[in-house]
Amino acid sequence: MHDDYELAGPVAELEAATWRRRAAAVLIDGLLFIGALVVPVVLVLVAVISAWDEATDDFTFTGGEIGLLTVGILTGIGVFVWAGWLFGYRQGVTGTTPGKRRLGIRLVSADTGEAPGGARGVGRWLVPGLVGGIQGIGNAIQLIDYLWPVWDSKNQRLIDKVFRTRVVVGSPAIVVDDGPELPASPIS
Repeated sequence: MHDDYELAGPVAELEAATWRRRAAAVLIDGLLFIGALVVPVVLVLVAVISAWDEATDDFTFTGGEIGLLTVGILTGIGVFVWAGWLFGYRQGVTGTTPGKRRLGIRLVSADTGEAPGGARGVGRWLVPGLVGGIQGIGNAIQLIDYLWPVWDSKNQRLIDKVFRTRVVVGSPAIVVDDGPELPASPIS
């Protein structure tokens, strides 16, 4: 893959995160995601197992089992929406995920060195998941994407090259916005 841009200015001064550090952050984030999925998966499994009738070799759902199944499915959808917000949108806006914060690394735009923005964060999170869902070749592409920083001169994944992002060492600058200046108090 040919890089059609060179790092310049303040972006060139940022130290790229190592593959090992990035992989550890992905592991932390993955464990959070899997931990959140435990509850909906258990609810769905309990509903389905409870509805199985061995005598007729068929499922017979009662009202309670349908309710449990519905809550499990809705909770699962909620977990995926939460993951999109946390690992996609919020990562794009702040440059971090829980794993990245823990390991002192952040996502930045390859052009500016600032957080890339919510839309790029969601795209960077969503596209690999969609590619991984392609029957047959998707998982191989995903594996190559995750391993790409091992031999890449800029330590970027393929998805980083597509969305023009980098993962670098350091915490983002904290910007405190207290809102507009308040008028003087009539009491003082």
